[in-house]
Amino acid sequence: MKTMQTILSKTALSLPAGEWPGVRASLLLFWLLLAATPAFAAVRYVNLNNLAPAPPYSTWTSAATNIQDAIDAADDGDQIVVTNGVYQTGGRVVDGAMTNRVVVTKALTVRSVNGPEVTVIAGYQVPGTTHGDSAVRCVYLTNGAALIGFTLTNGATRVGDCGFDYNSGAGVWCESASVVISNCVLTGNSAWCGGGGAFQGTLNDCTLTGNSAQTYGGGVSLSTLNNCTLRANSAQNGFGGGAYYGTLNNCALASNCAYDGGGAFGGTLNKCTLTGNSAAGAAERSGRGGGAAGLNAERLHIPVVLNICIITSNSAGIGGGVYYGTLSNCIVTGNSAEVAGGGASGGMLINCSLNANSATGQYANGGGVADCTLNNCSLIDNSADYLGGGAFLGTLDNCTLSSNSAYYSGGGVYGGTLNNCTLTGNSAEFGGGASGRGGRGGIPGILNNCILYNNTAIQEGANYDSFYSFLNYSCTTPSPDTGTGNITNAPAFADYASGNLRLQSNSPCINAGLNPSASGGTDLDGHARIVGGTVDVGAYEFPSPQSLISYAWLQQYGLPIVPSTDSADPDGDRLNNWQEWRAGTNPTNAQSVLRLLTPTPLGPDLVVTWESVPSRSYALEGSPNLSARPPFAPLASHLPADPFAGTTTFTHTNAAGLGPWFYRVRVEE
Repeated sequence: MKTMQTILSKTALSLPAGEWPGVRASLLLFWLLLAATPAFAAVRYVNLNNLAPAPPYSTWTSAATNIQDAIDAADDGDQIVVTNGVYQTGGRVVDGAMTNRVVVTKALTVRSVNGPEVTVIAGYQVPGTTHGDSAVRCVYLTNGAALIGFTLTNGATRVGDCGFDYNSGAGVWCESASVVISNCVLTGNSAWCGGGGAFQGTLNDCTLTGNSAQTYGGGVSLSTLNNCTLRANSAQNGFGGGAYYGTLNNCALASNCAYDGGGAFGGTLNKCTLTGNSAAGAAERSGRGGGAAGLNAERLHIPVVLNICIITSNSAGIGGGVYYGTLSNCIVTGNSAEVAGGGASGGMLINCSLNANSATGQYANGGGVADCTLNNCSLIDNSADYLGGGAFLGTLDNCTLSSNSAYYSGGGVYGGTLNNCTLTGNSAEFGGGASGRGGRGGIPGILNNCILYNNTAIQEGANYDSFYSFLNYSCTTPSPDTGTGNITNAPAFADYASGNLRLQSNSPCINAGLNPSASGGTDLDGHARIVGGTVDVGAYEFPSPQSLISYAWLQQYGLPIVPSTDSADPDGDRLNNWQEWRAGTNPTNAQSVLRLLTPTPLGPDLVVTWESVPSRSYALEGSPNLSARPPFAPLASHLPADPFAGTTTFTHTNAAGLGPWFYRVRVEE
């Protein structure tokens, strides 16, 4: 290269001055072209209709009439340039008896002149059986090779147990991810095992349609895809109609089908769209993951991962949109399942929106999700023909469930555990917002720090089914018979009519929750989950509270919601309002106070007693010597109040003769 540059410079200097500018530009362009081409790289040409092919095929007039001849004449780094035609003759055996129409065993580039519309490499499918010893794969590519601008069609493989190269990758078989396939169309190929269109390799800007595999990946298997389209591929008896494992970036998967994972099985999908894919198992209603599915086996659990994806109008027996997936920032809409989980079944969803999904069929459960863990998600307009219109079982943190419906029970949610969720406008026959009624004797649900408002039920339990739902520190009506810390005030949403379920500045839900039930560091808006020391009730945290005390508690006693209220002592019992709130005592009654009573000897023991309230638990500490450091040591914790006596007692064994003893008691959260 340096020698060539010197020759060009000397030639340029000998030209007349008037010609220098134009020649200089030409030389610069020529030098840039040389710099982009590896040293000593050659170009070999292929023209199906050339009448005088002659090695080494270095001009169009001497071009090879088949691609393999040009490859055989090339070295690593060379380019094979192919003009229009259907290349469907010849073959080369690699890996046992598997015949390939084109074999690239060198790190070179094979590219077409005018693209895949007019440049085709065709394999061979055995009439009547498709696969067999006579089948011909389209292309075999070694590490470092590249294929650009072709249609690969009609490829097939031999028959045999999976795990062998000869029965995978009917369109193209790639040695590894270092193989690059760009601007290609892979259509109508069929593999006995995996990768009907492609096996391994990196595919850029490719289209894969109508390919099939018996077991793994009708479109592709173990590949990396960038900006590709996978449509109408199938793995009817296996996994991943469009793709099996691998990584897909900015891809569209539509109308693919498989036993499990209609669009994709396993792997990672980033910024992809999955539309109209389906999973249909051999047994009725048994297919899993219409859009995508992960592996949830007895000893092996590998979720499919979807980031910033759109999953819409897919269908399956279980998990119409996704089965056993980890979804982040995804939109899941209009999917359906015949058994459970219209939008998703199993797995985890983070910052996702689930709209208008359905579980349709006799005893179908979980219109939005079934058996999932959801963090910071919204579920709107989902429906189930039996239980759990929005969600069936699972765990939901910082979620909203609105306008979901179930034919029988749990319009918003059936069973499960909900923390800091908001349920509004849901409906069912029993438990419009939440229920556990139905199934085999019922599965109670647990709701902590939740708002249940304006839900409806045909029979009973508009907001919640009282027998099958256990609420703590929640805002709803009527007041639950069980649980603690619940309030019946209207939640004061910012704009309920328009669907804005954030809290107004005077909402009783501010600071009214229980911190240990607040899961995760952010609310549904992504803001800090606990502001002001105590978590708010519902899915949204109010960003600037004026008091650290529960607003519902302040409103109960007619106290103003201003910062100075926290330190005020209106009843003069030397406990300020914040301390009275923590203790559960009345700030307007000096006789209502957390205080220790005189210990009572009982043989060698001391019985320690203090005034208490049923909604609190207590920790007791003691010390025989206040000069010690620390002066107090824990004696007992999680001590409940006696709901009838208004006091709590603790027997300090063998303490009577060791006095004097000093005690202090505190409220636990």
